[in-house]
Parts: sequence; structure tokens; C-alpha cells
Amino acid sequence: MLSECDPLVVVFSDSSYLPLLQLWVRRVNELGVRRLQVYCLDNCTSDWCSSKGIASVSMKWNGDLCDLWVQRIRVFSALAAAGEEFIHSDIDAMWIRNPLQAGSARDSAEDLLFSQGTVWPPDIHDQWGFVLCCGWFWAKPSAAAQRFFEALETDVQRTGDDQVSVNRLLAAQQVRWSHSRQGEYQRTFGDRDVQCWSHVIRGQAGSLSIALLPQREFQRLPDDPEQVVVKHYLTPKNCAQKLTAFRAWGLA
Repeated sequence: MLSECDPLVVVFSDSSYLPLLQLWVRRVNELGVRRLQVYCLDNCTSDWCSSKGIASVSMKWNGDLCDLWVQRIRVFSALAAAGEEFIHSDIDAMWIRNPLQAGSARDSAEDLLFSQGTVWPPDIHDQWGFVLCCGWFWAKPSAAAQRFFEALETDVQRTGDDQVSVNRLLAAQQVRWSHSRQGEYQRTFGDRDVQCWSHVIRGQAGSLSIALLPQREFQRLPDDPEQVVVKHYLTPKNCAQKLTAFRAWGLA
């Protein structure tokens, strides 16, 4: 049963991705998500949200991808500072089941819960055997999470890449993971093996607690269809090409 105390689900979009946003919003609404906020990167997207009665915030964006990562971290930092529990989802992270009702994320109490990425950044993959993905994560309203997002605000301006900053900052803080480097199983990406587990992997970096959610549930790479909660498969950046891929997978 969902309630007004559920996390706020946030998503970012501009008008070039509006068809995908429409699909994504329809899917999460069907799953019972009601606390949703779209961060609109242009007036067309803002107007569409207004016409549908969808809560939205207009942002000024210069069209540069690095600027978007900086803007997103500022939003996350502001939400954390306001004591807001939130889930960030890319609009191409298609929800198959509601993570508040199914899967391991709902039972994890860590400050930050991350889906698993592939191998970027490669230096962290070399070190851990996996990386954290910024395309789907859940942030709890804790002082430790707030401090982490404040540090990210500064670091992402230097790196121009939020996922690079997230992973390298945690590595620099000497996060301790509750696992050996060898996973239960591996998925191949390019010439690298991605270490995977069927359960949550937990980490601690000072006072900050982190969870790596199972790849089988939050799938960046195709995996067990019976376990999937969110499909965030790698697709081209073009909206039309993404929709074509989603149709082939039965997601659109």
C-alpha cells in the first residue's frame, strides 16, 4: 500500500525525449506511483506536464550534457538538504514492478541505494569489479547523505560526470564492501567481466551507508526475467531509437 510518506520520484527530461517521458510516466502511474516530480529542461516539457496535471519544476539548461549532470546534483543536494527522501530514475529506466512493493530495495535501510552500472568509470571497476549507476538510485533523508551530495556538487563541476564523481568519491573515502571481489556470477560487457550478486551488497564509508542493488532486479544488462524490477538496458541516446528498442523488448 502506497502512502503520502513514500519517497518522491524525480525524473529529468527535455522535449526531445517527450515521447519517452509520456511512456515512462504512464508506466509508473500504472504501478501506483503518485509522488512524482518532473524536472523540465525546456518550456515544451513544462507545458506538457501542466496540461497533464503532473508536478514539475522548470530548469534553465544550456543544452550541454555536463551541465545537466551539474544541475542534477544540485537538485539532489537541495532535496537532501530539505530532508526529502527521493528516488531518481532516468526516463529510459523502465519500471516493471514498483520497487516500493517488490524486490530488495524496499527492505534496505542504507542512506543511499544504487542500481549497478557496467564498467564506467573503468578505474573503479578495476578496483571493485562493479560500479554504481546514477540512472536509478534511492536517497534516504540522512545527514550523511546530505554531506555526500554537498561533496558531489563540488566534484561533478570538476569531472563533468556524475557517475564518475559518485564512484570515485566513495573510493576515495575507502568504502568497505560486504563481499569479496569475486561475484556469485558475471555478466560480460565488452572485454570486461562485471561481478554480480543475487542479493544486496552493503558498503560503509565513514558514517555513510550504501547498498548495491542486485543486477537481476535492476538490470543494466539483460538478466533473469523473473527477478526484474527495473529494466535500464543500454540503448542509443536518440529517443526514436530508444522507443524502437523498447518495442522490441515489449516495453512500449
